[in-house]
Amino acid sequence: MALFKTQDQQEKNADNVYETAKKYLKPKDGKMHIAMFDSTGKVFSQPFECESKYTTEIDAIISAMQNDGYEIIDIKVNTIYIQGTIPTTSFHTLIMYR
Repeated sequence: MALFKTQDQQEKNADNVYETAKKYLKPKDGKMHIAMFDSTGKVFSQPFECESKYTTEIDAIISAMQNDGYEIIDIKVNTIYIQGTIPTTSFHTLIMYR
């Protein structure tokens, strides 16, 4: 198994996560609802760069939700830096949708 995934692999992973999450999405009823997604960043990142792994995965989920007719109202992100043998960043993404 490769340590680094390509953008296509990241998008496929996000599609799988979205397919699993669909059972938790509320029907389109005009009310605001939420969905929470957890993700980790790349293993090795530069101090200032676009976080491509997270961006690709979350964008694929948001796009899939919109393709299914959901309106994205807001997105909130909480990050946690995880120190360890290989430091990483964990992202908690709250998607508010209608």
